[in-house]
This record gives sequence, structure tokens and C-alpha cells, in this order.
Amino acid sequence: MRFLTTFKKTCSFESWLKLVDDLKPHMQKHGLKIVVATETEDGTSIYDLAEAETMEGAMAFLSDPEVIRMRQEAGVDTDSQEIVSPVNKYHIFQN
Repeated sequence: MRFLTTFKKTCSFESWLKLVDDLKPHMQKHGLKIVVATETEDGTSIYDLAEAETMEGAMAFLSDPEVIRMRQEAGVDTDSQEIVSPVNKYHIFQN
């Protein structure tokens, strides 16, 4: 299943990318991967398209105390996390 999420942050996009790299073992454990991510123009929020084996795995990832700690320490406002919509089809355009 795929879904579009958003959350607020205080860190740079580059720091957030490092966080994603650090979270990969937790993501793999819960069957989650990020397909694409983008930052808002003002740099305060991230929108990402993620893929999860199960919704239970995605929710387990988001409620994992270690994941929460790592995200908060990196500058993610975990209380602002929102699933915008499930996603059926998508296409990534490349130049």
C-alpha cells in the first residue's frame, strides 16, 4: 500500500535525508520505504510518498519509541504527522 504523508520540521532537508538513512534499519524492520520526498518552498514541511507492506507496519514504525526519539532529535515535529491520502497509482517523471 502507498500513501502520501506530510509533517513539519525544523531541520534542513539535507539533515532530514541523513535521518532517513539512519532510520533504514527501522524502516526495513516494519516493511516501510520512502519512494519520493519533497520539501515545501519555505522549508518547514516535508511531503513524502511512502510504501508499506501493511498499514500495521507503518503505524508500528511511527509509534516505535526509538524512531520517535530519533525523529524528534533531528527536528521533526512528530505531532504534525498526517496521512494525507492513500495513493493508488503514481509516476515519477525524469528529464
